[in-house]
Amino acid sequence: MPLALALAATLASSLAFAESATTLRAVDMHSEPLGSAEVVAKLGAKAPVDITQRQGAWAGVKNAEGLDGWVRILNLRTGTSDGKSAGGGNQLAAAFLTGSSGNTVSTGVKGLSPDKLRNAGEAPGEVAWLEQLAVAPDDARQFAASAPLASQQVDYLKEERRSRRRQR
Repeated sequence: MPLALALAATLASSLAFAESATTLRAVDMHSEPLGSAEVVAKLGAKAPVDITQRQGAWAGVKNAEGLDGWVRILNLRTGTSDGKSAGGGNQLAAAFLTGSSGNTVSTGVKGLSPDKLRNAGEAPGEVAWLEQLAVAPDDARQFAASAPLASQQVDYLKEERRSRRRQR
């Protein structure tokens, strides 16, 4: 019984602290946190949503009609639609949880920085894992022959056609 009460309290508290937000522009709400996932709804600009979870650059949201889906975090503004903090219990909860009573927005997606790429080391375990995934050339040819697949030669790109980004 105490375990059931603790579980119910945890679920209730997580629902009480769902973060409200509004969309910055018209956006598609996807079934999964993927750009290629099915669009379950189209949300207009300044549409109110509740953020239920976060995963990388995506936020799990519930719209006013009760539909659940995923939108990119960069398309959301947290807080109320007028830009003011919600006040009351939400402000007290924010102060308790983060030590801050104001709205602060910070969005980040982890990636590889140029320094991380320059300082990358060997990973023999990862190479061994990739080698286990490799298919023998004869097996690949046999598979291709069983389906109507044809071999094609693809040349390397010429040097001048590679990325034209400046080195930083």
